[in-house]
Amino acid sequence: MYIIALDIGGTNIRAAIADQHSTLIEVKKEATLRHDKDLFIAQVIGIITQLNLNKYDPVAISIGVPGRVRSNGFIDELPNIGIQAIDLVKPLTKMFNLPVTIKNDAEMAAFAEAYAGAGKAYKSTYFVTISTGIGGCLIDHHQIKNPSGEIGHTLVPYKDGFYELEKIASGDGVLKLAALNNIYYPTGKAFFDDVEKGTPYALKIFDEWLTLIANFFSYIDEAFTPDVIAVTGGVLKSKHLFWDKLKALVPHANIVIAKFSEDAGLVGAASYGLINYGK
Repeated sequence: MYIIALDIGGTNIRAAIADQHSTLIEVKKEATLRHDKDLFIAQVIGIITQLNLNKYDPVAISIGVPGRVRSNGFIDELPNIGIQAIDLVKPLTKMFNLPVTIKNDAEMAAFAEAYAGAGKAYKSTYFVTISTGIGGCLIDHHQIKNPSGEIGHTLVPYKDGFYELEKIASGDGVLKLAALNNIYYPTGKAFFDDVEKGTPYALKIFDEWLTLIANFFSYIDEAFTPDVIAVTGGVLKSKHLFWDKLKALVPHANIVIAKFSEDAGLVGAASYGLINYGK
């Protein structure tokens, strides 16, 4: 049994044939065409036709997209692609005569970890990504239980005010955290480089950032009680500086590094489609 999986991003579209174990058999990749809905839809159809559909005879199409998606698969907006109000389900169903599922890409990545990755042996997985922003999604018994992205907008106290968590604790947010202390960095990498060097003012900000992240994981553990918390994102490039400290600060939570990185969206789309159409 095979399924068509797509991971659509603002930079690239990737399409794959996956087997019943969510293993990617064949993958195609193209730069995403932006700011034109008709061209975008045509590109999605085109990249699917590049797959060897006759050989594998897939049972469904499952897609992750970087935007808000209704329960029926209608896409309200893809901000990073610059288009709105996109009905992909109808043209794909008509073209390929297959059922089509569309979900938010972070939810699909979360599903990858719960179904085939770090949460495979558990009943519930909370997936967290800390990169440019902060996102999260709970998968419980192979069901998506909360919206992706919302968790990053949680208000947290800092100094004399309240800030959205991702504005001061994501990979980019740490720059804002430093700026609130009159310390300025051009990139997150520059900040973490100073932390590694032991620069005193960087270490002060680092300790505050780590406290914010640890409190965030404590909240996830208490609010959602997942069996495992799987973490991914660009900030893990500096994990040697904070990972052991983070786990020590939240000893009651089962925090692990996610299994999938670039392929998370494709594997998740495949897994979600298999759960819905493969059995």
